[in-house]
Amino acid sequence: MPNRWRSYCVFLLSLIGFMGSIACRAQGPAASSTKDGVLTGVVVDPSGATVAAATVHIEGHGIERNITTDSTGRFNLSLPAGSYEVIIVSAGFDPYVGTAKIIGQGTVTNLPASLVIATQTEQVDVAADTSSSTAGADNKSATVLKGDDLKSLSTDDGTFQQEVLALAGGGDPQQPPQVYVDGFSGGQFPPKNSIREIRINQNPFSAEYSELGFGRIEIFTKPGSNKFHGEINTYGNDDVFNARNPYSGTGPQPPYHSVHFYGNVSGPIGKNTSFFTDGSYNDQLNNSIVNATTLDANLQPLAITETVTNPQTTGYFSAKLDRQWSTNNTFTGHYQFNRASLTNSGIGQLVLPSEGYNSSTTTQTLQLSNTQVIGTKMTNEMHFQYIRTRLQQNPTDTSPTIVVQGAFNGGGSPAQQLHDNQDAYEFQEYFSLEHKTHFFRMGGRYRLYREANLATANYNGQYIFPNITAYQITQAGLLNGASDQTIRATCQQTTTSTSPICGGATQLTITGGQTNASVSTGDLSLYAEDEWKPRKDFTVDLGFRFETQSAIPDHVDPAPRIGLAWAVGQTDKRQPFVVLRTGTGLFYDRFKATNLLTTIRENGVAQLSYTLNNPSSDLYPLTKPSLSSLISSPPTIYQVAPNLRSEYTITSGFTAERALGKKGNVSANYLYNRGDHQWLTRNINAPLPGTYIYGDPTSGVRPLGTQQNVYQFAATGTTKSTVFFINGHYQATKRINLFAAYVIPAKKSDASGATSFASNQYDPSVDFGRTATSRHRLFSFASLDLPLGISSYTFFSWQGGVPFNITTGTDLNGDTQFNDRPAFATDLTRPSVVRTRFGNFDTSPLPTQTIIPINYGNSPSFVYWELGLSKHVKFGPRPAPEPLPPGTPAPKTPAPKPDPRYDLSFNFEADNVLNHVNPGVPVGVLGSPFFGQSISLNNPFQGNTTASTAANRLISFGTSFSF
Repeated sequence: MPNRWRSYCVFLLSLIGFMGSIACRAQGPAASSTKDGVLTGVVVDPSGATVAAATVHIEGHGIERNITTDSTGRFNLSLPAGSYEVIIVSAGFDPYVGTAKIIGQGTVTNLPASLVIATQTEQVDVAADTSSSTAGADNKSATVLKGDDLKSLSTDDGTFQQEVLALAGGGDPQQPPQVYVDGFSGGQFPPKNSIREIRINQNPFSAEYSELGFGRIEIFTKPGSNKFHGEINTYGNDDVFNARNPYSGTGPQPPYHSVHFYGNVSGPIGKNTSFFTDGSYNDQLNNSIVNATTLDANLQPLAITETVTNPQTTGYFSAKLDRQWSTNNTFTGHYQFNRASLTNSGIGQLVLPSEGYNSSTTTQTLQLSNTQVIGTKMTNEMHFQYIRTRLQQNPTDTSPTIVVQGAFNGGGSPAQQLHDNQDAYEFQEYFSLEHKTHFFRMGGRYRLYREANLATANYNGQYIFPNITAYQITQAGLLNGASDQTIRATCQQTTTSTSPICGGATQLTITGGQTNASVSTGDLSLYAEDEWKPRKDFTVDLGFRFETQSAIPDHVDPAPRIGLAWAVGQTDKRQPFVVLRTGTGLFYDRFKATNLLTTIRENGVAQLSYTLNNPSSDLYPLTKPSLSSLISSPPTIYQVAPNLRSEYTITSGFTAERALGKKGNVSANYLYNRGDHQWLTRNINAPLPGTYIYGDPTSGVRPLGTQQNVYQFAATGTTKSTVFFINGHYQATKRINLFAAYVIPAKKSDASGATSFASNQYDPSVDFGRTATSRHRLFSFASLDLPLGISSYTFFSWQGGVPFNITTGTDLNGDTQFNDRPAFATDLTRPSVVRTRFGNFDTSPLPTQTIIPINYGNSPSFVYWELGLSKHVKFGPRPAPEPLPPGTPAPKTPAPKPDPRYDLSFNFEADNVLNHVNPGVPVGVLGSPFFGQSISLNNPFQGNTTASTAANRLISFGTSFSF
């Protein structure tokens, strides 16, 4: 083990031991030396599920305190001896009113509280919680979804997942939202009905988080309950109810449907243990739609629209156990099993059915957590997670892949066979301490990834043609027995280009050699922060995080964080007029194990990958060259740049937030981000600029003196972006719940991710420009409870068009990449000029011409509206009212009768209820018969469960029974 890594491990173990010693010292004398007693309790709803973020107000003996329950519904408070009035308030429930007696001298008083669903307009005034309005975790820009908020989103798990991702700002493909399930990273979205609460964009600059809090999704699943409860539901759709996909052509379509089953059971196991178990199964017969241009029997271009059946089945099982070892010690164990099987995957748009493949994926997850509340001021949490993923993928065709730029992709799948094993381990240790006006948090996380697989990607070989005309000339020549020289000398004039197009493939790539490879990488992070309140209306949050990762050159990644919050106009009896927040921090990304595996496999020794420019037509299409015939050609290799840095972003932000009475809140936010050392891939042995002659593969001066392509993962990119967003949440009445958010992002970058190639290998900055993200995004959702047990919900989204890239479809600079862009035409008489509705472009740029910016095109905007209705029928015996705790006075008004034991509901949901056609991103390859056209639908909210690419509007029905 390297000395630096040994030091890191020693430091982490020392830190854990130090926290443990603090815990033991603090816990030991607490029972004998403190003058105060401890009031503790767990707040639950009628089903027994714990209620997080409930306000607990304690008053008596001249003392008035407000605290909130934690994520497990628990609260702890140190109080002098005496009798206190306790009021517990949470949205959607009637207030709980009781008394608690504290004896003192280190004793613990337990006050369990069960909340009742609100059925009347009783209101209890609780003083403003002045101790937490400026806390980092209380930012109103955060979105907390629970209860009615969750009901406002789709009942379909796939659509629900896409809606949550969108609310977290999921419009940037380069920086997708980070999802944490019960505090762990790398997990899968659980079914909606198993989720207790979702928090989005909370505590954005906390040092506890590796990523910026904006865009962070924290999902908390339901715990066990103290009474037996259960639910079973089913929903789905059929093609007879749906509106046809306008891009599926006019011919008949194969039938399609989707059926989903879900069920859960929870209850107690003895006095201190409870369980929650659930499972689901989905059977979906989907259709994939192909829109491409191929050749007919007479070798004439033929536009085809084909619908291919794409069956999918998924299964899920989960079991969760909660054990209360003592009042202040809780253990949770959680196991999940997921399996997905797909047939004819990878088909659609320009990809023909021959490129389909079948796959099955199995994922198992084990989570263990232990939370200790030490006295009244300290908490220690330990977490462990193991994720085991196994993937099997097999192609339906092993012939060479054929790529005709902008027309079709055919032949065998380039992915071919893949058997992939992934193992991910995660260890966490978190400690918090409250001391006077300081709240300290510290901890560490270690993650270990191992990936091993057998892969034969591109073992079948891949031929690339610049356009359908070149492919047509080649096919005609082969049919007539022409030689490669004759085929390449045969040229044809087209209407899409004023320059002649000649026959022959532009490039052949083929891989062979060793198929097995494995890699391991780990990352360690340590953090410490102090949330200091020098005044009741002002909070300073200072934090520092240290990160490191193995298997890459960069091992030292310091990340300072700072946050400030001022509650303007706040007093002991009045909420602030507005809360102003600002902060800044440095955030790193971790290099993926998959990319490291590529460098191990394709190192020029284990697996050999060759690229041939202008390959002989004598090989195409029934044969591929053997590796022995290419031994004289240097293979293409992948490597990590020796100076690779971890990419990072420096983010600064400002927020203004205001509470709308007790019914809601609104916040306005501005963020500025600058990313440095952004990852991309470069061919560091590409021909030097100006030395390559298009059409002559032997031309060009290469810096390494060989014809070898060396693809290097580098950290040379830069990103600059600003984001302004405003969001609000308003509970108009107990029956009406509203939420809305409007986001205006503006982002420019010259790197699109570690696996993306620069268009100019020696000057990636020429790609600096706007990214493929929408400039305007609007989201809103609402729920409404109607009479007669009917409830409705709706979700609406409008998004501006997404920029898309316009390319020539050719490799103009000899770097083996087909991402070159044309220039703005300055001489319309040149044969290389193409006239389009986006402008006049020159596909053979002169040195004096200006290359068009990246993502120069604009795709259509997007409009989506979802509507759902449900009817509830409640019946059966009513459970006995919850007994009041000893010493609790009777309420002033009689408590409402508990709901009947059984609930039967019938559900209806319409996705894209207006049947609005949302075109997908247009084809951006010049010379393509589809250039500038959309050949597919764009609907990210049609998720993976009941969605079908064969439908423009989906109608689903379901029923549910719970007890």
